[in-house]
Amino acid sequence: MIIQKDILYKFFLLLVFTIPIAISSIEVTLVMCAFMLIFLLLDIRFKYSNSVVNTLTPLFLIFSIATISTFFYSREWYDIIKDIAYLIKPILFIILGYYLTSKIKDKDFIFKTIFYLAALFAAYHILEIAMYFFKNQLSISLIRYVGGKANYIELFAIVLLHVGKNTLPIKKPIKFAFLIRILLYISFVLYFSRTMLVAFFILFLAIKGYTKLTRKGVIYLTIFISLVLLFFASLQTMELDRSSKGLEGFLYKLQIAPSEIFSADVDINNHAQLWDHWRGYEAHKAFEQLDEANYKYGYFFGKGLGSLVDLGFEAPLSEGGIQYIPIIHNGFAYIMFKAGFVGMFIYLLFLAYLYLTAYHKKTNSSIVFFNNFISGISLFYLFTTLIITGVYNQGDVVTLILGSFLFLKFYYNKQSQISL
Repeated sequence: MIIQKDILYKFFLLLVFTIPIAISSIEVTLVMCAFMLIFLLLDIRFKYSNSVVNTLTPLFLIFSIATISTFFYSREWYDIIKDIAYLIKPILFIILGYYLTSKIKDKDFIFKTIFYLAALFAAYHILEIAMYFFKNQLSISLIRYVGGKANYIELFAIVLLHVGKNTLPIKKPIKFAFLIRILLYISFVLYFSRTMLVAFFILFLAIKGYTKLTRKGVIYLTIFISLVLLFFASLQTMELDRSSKGLEGFLYKLQIAPSEIFSADVDINNHAQLWDHWRGYEAHKAFEQLDEANYKYGYFFGKGLGSLVDLGFEAPLSEGGIQYIPIIHNGFAYIMFKAGFVGMFIYLLFLAYLYLTAYHKKTNSSIVFFNNFISGISLFYLFTTLIITGVYNQGDVVTLILGSFLFLKFYYNKQSQISL
């Protein structure tokens, strides 16, 4: 019976990793999570560590503030339920990652899941593009349209493969590591993802301990930031063609990345200019609409669940056009729109708490690894919240890894105390 339960928990963990990536539907993901949480609620003897409670508390507070703010406005129930799904998802995923990992006997299973699942996704990604390539002439934009824009399971797998065998707290080496590495390399390149590229270096430096404010950390961070600034400065000197379908088009996307996020000074009738600065435009419109409540309430506590950002025109995001949208790319603007500057401050506390994990007491190499990795996830979210909504991205599975690693940190810390 114990073996059967162990297999069931492994199956659930695989399922919860796969569904958000394979099926891009927040509703399906939430139904799946709710079903699995039934097992959790029935396990009344299960207790959580302080670290996972402290991690979840800020996310609960943001959800609570947005819920309370809802009562100050008139909202449609459909929009409210949709926002509940977005705001509650990272909470459920952290809990599920923590709980399921705690119930699985083989504590290396989470690493096996990341590696082997990433290899399957990578192989499918390569095959999908190859099959399309034989029938059509591909451009980078078409490759991304056909194969997808990113896969963060693959990102984390490729990072873990580069940190070194001695760094990973696993008992047995991963089988077919060389083949997995080759598949991930090819797939990684075919995503042509600016986000994955930057995130790789952030996570790699964090796991190595170079993002801590130590003498060595400051040196490595200074070198990394200087190289990034130098690269972008060199890009600004280039005359790149926006319509190019090859490498030049990808470099153009890199060139405009900073202005894409922060610049909102665009002509909405100029579609090329609008799409090049879409993230900044969305965020600007969200900020503009925070002062619609009496006594500037919106600035402090947001516009609540079900609130929609008025784009000011019918954007061709779907057939017929869309003027009111529930979620935007810039996660910081999204949080402020739903929960105000108070919610935004709490979110920054959430990231700061995770980042400071790297400075926690270290009793062995396993604890060092998990401390650094959890800290790296905070920096990953600090970056991705700017461009893909961070923890509130509907396809995000990194919160599952975060929940799993919070448990494993607790588990290995307890093991080290027993051995003393």
